[in-house]
Amino acid sequence: MVTSRSSRATRNPRRTGVLGAVGALALFLGGCAITPNPLSLEEQIAQAAQDRAVMYASQEPISGPVALEEALARAVKYNLDHRVALMQRALEDKALDVATVDLLPEVVGRAGYRTRDNVQASSSRSIISGRQSLEPSTSTEEVLRTADLQASFSTLDFGLSYYGAKAQANRILAAEQQRRRIVIDIADQVRAAYWEAVTAEQLQPRVAQALAEARQALSFARQAEDERLLPPLETLQFQRALLEIVQQLEVVESELAIAKAQLAGLMNLPPGTRFTLAPPRRALPARLPYRLDDLEAVAMVQRPEIQEELYVARNVVLETRSEILQLLPGASLFGGVNYDSNDFLVNNSWADAGVSVTWNLLRLVAVPSILAEGEARQELAETRRLALRMAILTQVNLAYRRYQRAQRLYDRSASIERVEQRIAQATRAAAEEDASNLLERVRAQAASVLATRARNRAFAEVQNALGSVYAAAGIDPLPTSVEDGDLDTLAAAIAAMAARVDAGRIELPTVPPAQTVPVAANAPAAVYAAMPPARPAVE
Repeated sequence: MVTSRSSRATRNPRRTGVLGAVGALALFLGGCAITPNPLSLEEQIAQAAQDRAVMYASQEPISGPVALEEALARAVKYNLDHRVALMQRALEDKALDVATVDLLPEVVGRAGYRTRDNVQASSSRSIISGRQSLEPSTSTEEVLRTADLQASFSTLDFGLSYYGAKAQANRILAAEQQRRRIVIDIADQVRAAYWEAVTAEQLQPRVAQALAEARQALSFARQAEDERLLPPLETLQFQRALLEIVQQLEVVESELAIAKAQLAGLMNLPPGTRFTLAPPRRALPARLPYRLDDLEAVAMVQRPEIQEELYVARNVVLETRSEILQLLPGASLFGGVNYDSNDFLVNNSWADAGVSVTWNLLRLVAVPSILAEGEARQELAETRRLALRMAILTQVNLAYRRYQRAQRLYDRSASIERVEQRIAQATRAAAEEDASNLLERVRAQAASVLATRARNRAFAEVQNALGSVYAAAGIDPLPTSVEDGDLDTLAAAIAAMAARVDAGRIELPTVPPAQTVPVAANAPAAVYAAMPPARPAVE
């Protein structure tokens, strides 16, 4: 009697269950089709509002005039670019923890459940006569439960993990140098915005007074034109001169708002935040207490880009060693305990251990290529470092020349300001009521204000150039460690570090003489040349 497939499936409930599970899995996978789901406008608006609130959260409010040290402290503590650098540094720390765990042996636990819809049976056939020698039999149950716990250790994997962990440690150090570079850049930008803003803010009352006088004179000129008190051409020329004065003064007035907006952004203050700036403690710009050769020596050692490149070069060597390590044979040790629920087994649980050695002999063919690649990588890293050192030396020299130029411009601007102030005083003393002298008085007052603004900008340029010199030399605005992270402590630490730098008390590296410096055959001589003779400090 022939039995249909359906009837056999009906009589075998386990097979029916397996087929049903397979069908349910197919339906489940078909329902898991993923389609693109773009963000809605409402979601984007809500996310923007949430981000805006987080951007300015947990910041200490401004309680008084902001000095340069407080501006730098706020920028270092709250600037989002610096926060990103700090998080990147923390991420590299976590990655090192993961890389350290990879050095440990592997301990793998497994558990399984297996079933089938019929009996796993087999028979034997004689290889001599070709006849079946045994009746079909089974030694495996239809339902099995297995579990095992295996520990293994591979010398090759350990070596690769070791070099990987050392490379990750170098990445942490490189990330710290990236953070230093961001801090130095932020400090340079804050210093420029602060001096631009504070000098403009100091001049604001005089600008407002000069603008009021110029606008009043312009109103008088327009009234004179309407009443025909002066010849038309003379009246128009008078108005043109006044309009030019008003335009120049309005430009000066707008510079304050722009500079303060830039400073507020660097301090991570919400747009439109009102604050005043503390006046500078000194009437004259600070002097540079270091020689150019000292600055070059500091830059060649302390610039974060140089130190970062040195850590990258370390990893180039580690990558070559990892490639060489993979050429060696690898030994694997393993051991563990096992369990199987199969009742046909004499021993359902057992322990095993062993060792195996593997060696990819064909990979030995790649030895010359691997060594050549390693040498090429090291040469590239060295050349890149030399190019970076040359660029840094150029930056230091340009910053130094910019500082010298700013000093000369400041001295000249201060002389012009004194002359313009004396002219304005003489013009006011000799003022009369006729229109021509009114124009001269307004022009002299505006010229005095503009001369003061030029002197203040020259003052700011000297300070900015001085900061650029320190930034080019890689001199940190922060000390190595700060006891507390609050704003006042950080500002005090920045002020103490600035006083130490301005007093010329930073540690200067000792430059070896020219004959002791190794020179590569194909290296640019200018990079390895000895530092120039000592120059007198700028007084």
